[in-house]
Amino acid sequence: MRWLKTDGVGDMRAVVMTANGSPEVLLCRTVADPTPTPTQVIVQVRACGVCGHDVADRAGLTRIGAGTILGHEIAGEVVATGSAVSAFRCGDLVASKQHHTCRTCEECTSGDELACREADFVYGGYAEYVALEHDTLIKVPDGIDMTAAAVAACAVGSCLQALADVARVQPGENVVITGAGGGLGLHAMQVARYLGARVIAVTSSPTKSALLSTYGADDVVVASEGIAEQVLDLTDGVGADVVLDNVGLAGVFDGCFKALRRRGRYVLTGQLEREKISLYPAFVFFKEAIITGSASTTTSSFARSLDLVGAGSIKPVTRTFALDEAAAAHRAIDRSEIVGRAVLIT
Repeated sequence: MRWLKTDGVGDMRAVVMTANGSPEVLLCRTVADPTPTPTQVIVQVRACGVCGHDVADRAGLTRIGAGTILGHEIAGEVVATGSAVSAFRCGDLVASKQHHTCRTCEECTSGDELACREADFVYGGYAEYVALEHDTLIKVPDGIDMTAAAVAACAVGSCLQALADVARVQPGENVVITGAGGGLGLHAMQVARYLGARVIAVTSSPTKSALLSTYGADDVVVASEGIAEQVLDLTDGVGADVVLDNVGLAGVFDGCFKALRRRGRYVLTGQLEREKISLYPAFVFFKEAIITGSASTTTSSFARSLDLVGAGSIKPVTRTFALDEAAAAHRAIDRSEIVGRAVLIT
């Protein structure tokens, strides 16, 4: 079926990545409205988060090239559905997770859908309308605004999955969060606090200490002043039970890994720059450390995140921009000017 906007006009505004490069490659243009396949839903976008993944795509750190409409942190209203879709109706408010999967393979049916061989990343949110596979969507519970709903899967759900499901954080454990003032960090601190952990925030900016304390940090470590020494001092020489590393920088890794206690868990969730991290294997086996990663959000983590946001246990931290200000949002991220997550509003 062909879908048209209610005003009968078949073209929409979208921000198109015209090449890889600086934020200036993001241009607002008029493009054709999306048409749903039988398994897709057309969503009128109300809000779309601007994620570090978007920045990596734009900068050319991934294989996504010219002509792409970025954006996977999407919340909006269903305006049309494909012929095979029964779970959603026009007027439903929905939010998306980051991946579409087949839903039928062993991995999907066991709840491990991120291992699905047909997993496909979501794009298209920097636009007025987007066609999304129905399995990527969850209805937004009453009381959650669209800006908060947009970042629930990625900014909140990724942290919940990394801390609760991968690191298996226990009440009373010391959890170090790097990049604590960023889009993942501010939400990770709240998740860790919700799980009962003591939160040690790592930041590059000493001026953010008061802000980080507001969002869940029990203690704040300034990276330039020696991460390992400060964390060990704060934990009476024991070290961190868990490190959630959102930045993946070599200097940060060195300090945080040194501060990891014996049999601690080090979880990598992000990488800001294309640089390698190195260490001697002896440091890992003598410490019996676990170094692992957490890449995204399952449907289960997504649903739990929406519940936590709805209950007020997690409060999304956002700064909004108009759709045609996408380049400005990316510039602000590049300059580390965003507290929490930038969100485009249509």
